[in-house]
Amino acid sequence: MRIGKRLTPARLRLHNVRVRVRLVYLLLILLAPCPAFADGKILVSAPSKSLTWFPAALAKEKGFYRDEGLDVDFVVMNPRLALQAVISGDAAYTTALGSTIRAAVRGVPLRVVLTICEKPHFALIARRGITSIEQLKGKLVGISSFGASSDTMARAALLKYKLSPEKDVKILAVGGGLNRLAALKSGAIDATLIEAPYNVMLEQEGFPRLLFVGDVVPSPIAGFGTSLDRVNKHAGEVQRMVRAALRAIQFAKTNRRDTVAAIAKWTGMDAKLADGSYDMAAPTWAANGVPGPETLRAAMEEVQRELKLDRAPDPAQAFDWSFVKP
Repeated sequence: MRIGKRLTPARLRLHNVRVRVRLVYLLLILLAPCPAFADGKILVSAPSKSLTWFPAALAKEKGFYRDEGLDVDFVVMNPRLALQAVISGDAAYTTALGSTIRAAVRGVPLRVVLTICEKPHFALIARRGITSIEQLKGKLVGISSFGASSDTMARAALLKYKLSPEKDVKILAVGGGLNRLAALKSGAIDATLIEAPYNVMLEQEGFPRLLFVGDVVPSPIAGFGTSLDRVNKHAGEVQRMVRAALRAIQFAKTNRRDTVAAIAKWTGMDAKLADGSYDMAAPTWAANGVPGPETLRAAMEEVQRELKLDRAPDPAQAFDWSFVKP
């Protein structure tokens, strides 16, 4: 009905009939049986918007979670807060595997149920004039936050080159990718461990890449970590979450054009950046949800070093592969 249009008695009767029909139709929709989401909204925390866990986000865009009867949403959260949220039940899952693995080995009731990315995407990018890792001695390196994967990977990479974190190189928590990019460009830090697309953007502007961290520090860096309580009490939900994410990984690895377009939309980057980022990320996504033996061994040895353990911990202390097995 247009505002200001005069209604005749006949038109008024017809209008009232249409209103009643619409009300009845709406009531039928509300009362009709429909597939309900199993456990309400399922919140997944992530330390930052990163291509390491992009397939998990792709599963939402493609409706793979909905196909499993799940209503999933994502929130960016500091890894330490994320673990507290998962333990308390305020968040169901975290994509940050590094902090989940270390906490689980310490005895915190957490498990990794899916690996999405088994090779860190971080590149060590320096300010102009620095051309080697050795030149970082006495310099300032920016990471996202202490305890995050960028922190642990930076320390591991520096040690590979005989540089002691804090003693030889000062590590500074700067924030997300855009913050680290800005800090490097402004000269506030001398180098940063940073992921796509920010590393690609910096390299295109002439900032030198000193190292691709995944080449020297293989480690499962993104996936789904959750509480033992959820594993035990909501195993069906965990299975469906994993199944949807594995479907998305397969889609991403075999549908380049659609995935590049999805990356561009999700990150807001242009097509050229999205294309280059896909080439870097796709080979690191674990097709079967399980890290390779070398990656797993390196991860356990890294935990041993960080926690000063006598031996590398048993992966079973941190991982539950039952949900990724056919």
